Parts: sequence; structure tokens; C-alpha cells
Amino acid sequence: MNSWERVVRAMQVSKPDRVPTYEMAIPPAIASRILNKPADSILLHNTEALYSLMAKDEVDLEKINKCLASELLQLHRSTGIDWIRVIHAYAAKPREIRMAGEHEWIIDGRRYRWSAGSIWDLDEPKTYNPESIIKHCRNAKAEINPKIFDTLRMLRREVKGEYFLSFDADGTWGHIVSNPNLLRHVLVWVYTHPEAVEALIDFNTRHAIEVGKWAIDEGADAIQLCVDYGHKTGPWLSPEMFRRFVKPALKRHCDAFKSKGAFVVLHSDGNTAPILPEMVDAGISAYQCIDVTAGMSLKHVKEQYGDRICLVGNVDPRILEFGSADDVYQEVNRCIRDGSPGGGFVLSASASVCSNTNAENFLLMLDLAKKLGAYS
Repeated sequence: MNSWERVVRAMQVSKPDRVPTYEMAIPPAIASRILNKPADSILLHNTEALYSLMAKDEVDLEKINKCLASELLQLHRSTGIDWIRVIHAYAAKPREIRMAGEHEWIIDGRRYRWSAGSIWDLDEPKTYNPESIIKHCRNAKAEINPKIFDTLRMLRREVKGEYFLSFDADGTWGHIVSNPNLLRHVLVWVYTHPEAVEALIDFNTRHAIEVGKWAIDEGADAIQLCVDYGHKTGPWLSPEMFRRFVKPALKRHCDAFKSKGAFVVLHSDGNTAPILPEMVDAGISAYQCIDVTAGMSLKHVKEQYGDRICLVGNVDPRILEFGSADDVYQEVNRCIRDGSPGGGFVLSASASVCSNTNAENFLLMLDLAKKLGAYS
């Protein structure tokens, strides 16, 4: 089997020749070892290096996007990872971009900080007006720049049918949880201004569905929803509130993407156990993460839902960063033992290794997956 066939078989909750592998984002510190080049010369998942390039007067976005696609492909060819999460291409250079301090940037008049593998808007409004949210979301149109699919187009031409390709598009919760002040408001509005929450999720869903459908037409095999429905102790919303506000939007995503022949992968950090039945019932094809750091049990999720969805995870990133070689062996063996029976399992880090630096353990995980993950 090639990589594409292997992941498709797992997505169909069946057995490929061996357990496939995936990683959401290989950080520059690990990519440097794999590609044998300095970390600061790598652009993939290296936001500050990209911003430094964009701060120059002359910048060629097409060249940058070609470099990103090339690095993605090199990493997957070198490691044998079967599934490529294709990143959105850079569609336009900001009007203004400059460094304002350590890990802090000014982009089009707003301050941003790069921290723990993510970029955070330091000028996010402290307060939001629910009536303004409703007015904006009901009147705004979903505008999509077709250039965001350039990296997908490049990889489709190179490896369509050889590697499994996914593209991100979520409107259910990802935009909300990525803006902490908005999240705090929404968690109150579900009780005080439910119409504002409904309008916000509806607008984001309309936009995400159009992005996802376009990506499928451009060659994506799956659409990944990065949602983070939970935190370490449980979901952001109660099951009742999740059923009311989020599940209908999640089902709209699943119906739209599956009707075009694509799989739907849901990534969520945090402990989602109380709402997992609703996530599965909405129609997802796969659940990525099964957050071991938040107490989620791959064995339990497999027993409960492994005949309905593909599971993707659940190697502890703390062990990948700090564990011994034997620790990594035991952890990979646990995941394959608990996740692979009956098929429908892809091995990856539980959440992601976006902040990890231990290339030896990361590569050992992949090597062990191939040795321990063969189906008899």
C-alpha cells in the first residue's frame, strides 16, 4: 500500500497493511534535524521567520508558498509520514509588518505575540457588543481569496493519490476559542444573548464550508476542523449547550464535506468526553488528539466509538520531549495496542509537537510505528 491507500483504509475504519502516521505540525527545531538545515532557515511552521521576510520591501509570496509546499513534501518523504496537513498559502502581504519587541509584531496596526506555537492578538477587544456581532454576522458575506489554496494546488500536482492530503476549515468553534476575550463573552452569551452566539457560529460556518468545499475541489482528501472544544478538565460548553449551539453547525460541516466525497477530521485538545457522543453523532469521520494530557483514554474511546470513527493519536508529547527511548517504545506500543484492534487508527502525537525540540524521540516514534504497527 502507498500512504494514500493506507490512510484511506484507516479512515474507512478498516485495516491497512500497517498503522498509518500523521503529525499536525512539525516544528522548526525538529524539522531542522530531518532536513539537515538550520532551524532559522526553515519557513514551515516558523511564523517569525516568515514575518521577517514579509517585513522586507521586496517579497515574493509565490516563492514563499513554493518553499512551504516543498518543505512539507520533503519532511513527509524523509520521515515516511503518510498524511500531509496542507497549510493555507499566504495570499497577500500585510500593508504594515514590523517587529516591535521580543516575539512581538505590529501587523496592519495591531500588536501580535508569538507564543507556544501560536500567534495571539494583543489588541483583541476587551469587550464585545452582542448586537454588533449579530448585525455584522447577518450582513457580512463569506469572502475567500483563492490564493489560499496555492500550496494545496502545488502538492496536488506532485503527490495526489500518493499521500493523503487534508486542509483546515472550521466554523463551529475554532475562531471563538482562538480569541480569549471573545470566548469569555460567548460562554456568558449562551445564557444571556443566545442569538449572538447563533449568528456568530452561523457566519463562521458558512465561510468555513465554502473554504472546505473549494479545498476538496482543489484536491483535498479530508477537511480538518481545529476546534479545541475542551480544556484540561472538560468541555467549554455543557452537553446541553453543545447540542444547541455547536452540534448543528458541526453536522452542517460534515454533511457538506462528505457529500463531496471527503473525510471530516475533528481535532480537539482538552477533555471532550462529555460531548464525544454528540461529536460522533454529528458525522465526523475521524477524531484527532484524544488528549492524554487532559485525561482522555484512547482505550476507552476505542471501545466506545472505534467501530464508527477513525481515531488519530495519542502519543504523549511530554514523553516525546522528555522521555527515554524505552519510554517512547512503551508509549507507542500502548497506543498501537489500544487504538489499532479492528483497524481505523492513525498514530500521531496526542495534541501536537508544535513546541517540542526532541527530534530523536520524534523520529523514534515514527520508526516504532512502522515496526510495531503491522497488521497480521
